[in-house]
Amino acid sequence: MAETSLTIQEASELSGKSIQTLRRAIKSNRITCKRKKTAQGFIYMISRESIVSFYKLKMDPMDREHGGVKQPAKQTEIFGEFATLADLKKLQQEIELALEDHKKEKENFMRFMKAFQEKFVFIENQLKLLEQPKKKSWLAFWKK
Repeated sequence: MAETSLTIQEASELSGKSIQTLRRAIKSNRITCKRKKTAQGFIYMISRESIVSFYKLKMDPMDREHGGVKQPAKQTEIFGEFATLADLKKLQQEIELALEDHKKEKENFMRFMKAFQEKFVFIENQLKLLEQPKKKSWLAFWKK
């Protein structure tokens, strides 16, 4: 069977993936393609077989419109277990613990910032005192 090439737009429609997703797959060499030179630059000609195998699309010989590839369902299928009520309660407890930790860390940070601000103000005041000229004693005019 001859290898069929698709443009990136056709491959996007065939696989149900976005053009950007296909470009990332091309860049990471997950999908085989050829670059075809055009006047504006180049376009990717993607192998239909690599799209089918990489995205595990099901072949449907009766579907001539899409080259024998069965279109993926638009609704996402859910695999694996469903979360139980106990799982959700455990997750809720973990989130509450994380929020408590965050609250404590925030309080510690605010105490640190207040202490830093007090020290900074103290140092500023000390610098102002050092910059002020020393007052002459009241007897200074007699010493001339």
